[in-house]
Amino acid sequence: MKATKSEYMNMKQTMAYLGISNYRTFYSLLADGLPYYVVGKSKRFSKRAIDDYMDQHLVSETNSKAMAQA
Repeated sequence: MKATKSEYMNMKQTMAYLGISNYRTFYSLLADGLPYYVVGKSKRFSKRAIDDYMDQHLVSETNSKAMAQA
């Protein structure tokens, strides 16, 4: 698959960018708040917004241990 140079991607490109091949997993991310734009009848995803979203959902080893103890 060729790499996209645009800041904005369609759903298929976004799934490849995230390394996701399962649509159910992708739709779970959307339901959890993965940001997107609506252009006409299609969704467009910003690489910057995706990276920010992923950074906000980073689970460190310290956080994992604290969550397990709660």
